[in-house]
Amino acid sequence: MKRIYLFLVCILAVTNIANARRVTGEVVCEGKGICKVIVTDGTSFTKTQGNGKFSLDINDEAKFVYIITPSGYVADWSKGSPEFYKTAKDNDFFRFELTRTGDGKKEYNIIAVGDPQPRKDKHFDEFIGRPLEDIRSTAASLNGQSVGIVLGDICFDVFPLMKRWKEHIVHAGIPFYPVVGNHDHDRAFNDDKLAIHEYQNHFGPENYAFFLGSDLVIVLDNIIYHSRSGYEEGYTDELIEWVDGLMEFIPKKANIYLAQHASQNGRYYSGKMVVNHEKMLEVLKGHNVNILSGHNHTNGNFQYTPTVVEHNVAAICGTWWDTYHCNDGTPRGYKVFNKKNGKITWYYKSVDKDPDFQYEIFMPGEASLHPEHLVLNIWDCDSKWKVEWFEDGQNKGMMEQVYELSPIHAAELKAKYAQTGKEPKDYRLTKKAIHFYAAKPSAGAKEITVIITSRFGKVWKETIQLGN
Repeated sequence: MKRIYLFLVCILAVTNIANARRVTGEVVCEGKGICKVIVTDGTSFTKTQGNGKFSLDINDEAKFVYIITPSGYVADWSKGSPEFYKTAKDNDFFRFELTRTGDGKKEYNIIAVGDPQPRKDKHFDEFIGRPLEDIRSTAASLNGQSVGIVLGDICFDVFPLMKRWKEHIVHAGIPFYPVVGNHDHDRAFNDDKLAIHEYQNHFGPENYAFFLGSDLVIVLDNIIYHSRSGYEEGYTDELIEWVDGLMEFIPKKANIYLAQHASQNGRYYSGKMVVNHEKMLEVLKGHNVNILSGHNHTNGNFQYTPTVVEHNVAAICGTWWDTYHCNDGTPRGYKVFNKKNGKITWYYKSVDKDPDFQYEIFMPGEASLHPEHLVLNIWDCDSKWKVEWFEDGQNKGMMEQVYELSPIHAAELKAKYAQTGKEPKDYRLTKKAIHFYAAKPSAGAKEITVIITSRFGKVWKETIQLGN
């Protein structure tokens, strides 16, 4: 695969050589050059020399010249997001100044936030209240270097809110990297490259990467935009080529995070894999890969291969700022990844809740699809979690994983729209999800005890009185 793509890249380079121009530059920290920093224009690559200087043939159509920020450094993020890029037009020399993070290479944290998606100023006002404060508090509590990633739909087709995002996200206290979402495309354009002009004006290149410890985060635009209602989810061949070229510079032992907007298995987990799914995994073959995505406003974890797992992160906006819960029953929140002692772990953090808050319990009669059952909603579970139950002290084995509707979300939505006298649109209605577990008590049973064990060995035990 790599040889094929490199061959194609070479052909492309020869074809476009007449349209290329030579630029130079340097990457420095405290006046000293930084060597071996990867530099790209979105097509071609080079590395800085020992003195931090570089030269690169860039295409005349390139919008940016930018660096793959090396481990232990960060670009200036005082204006709201790291400025690791320079505008390519009419410039022939590019100077990148970095700051040392002061952190070692072994430990780091990632805070992944899905879909803020404000459409109105009042939505954004709500975000910069408790959600942003919660993110700031979590970031301050973590050890080691920390970064944030917003997984697309930074706004809801209202581009001035991108400016507000940059003005306020600095208060999280950590650099926050952006991902372009479908609602970050300008629907006035039916062209993929033209439609992202607002995003590029605010945040720079839509495809980029940075090192974190000994690992690499790759941020990608996986929305192939034809129109507001006609976009595809996936990777263009051009993007695959860029990632393949980048991977030639990446150590084989590096873990890879792939940060993107749309999930691999389609909208609302349709099972229809995104365009060029297999090609992308082939390019990343040999690395442990964690895919971070948003888009669906639901929470889910999917193990595609022994080395590839996707984390589809629920929306920080809940049901588009209508409810605290998303319509799959996941509370408003974000995902936290930790790297320590060579091991990557993660957990979901609900806004205004303790990190141990990982499930909700519904008594028999409360869950509409399993009215005779005790039902648990464990929104961040995966195939490696265990959910055991005991009835009056007797071990009943594992609870059954089922599709269910969140009673709490249904109640929140009903209360919200009772105030307006309107009916919610279909996409806001309570949605069936698979992260529910059910157990049917016997007649006369007095209590049920549940023991939940996460994939990382964290245990929760709770006893519920049935009131019989």
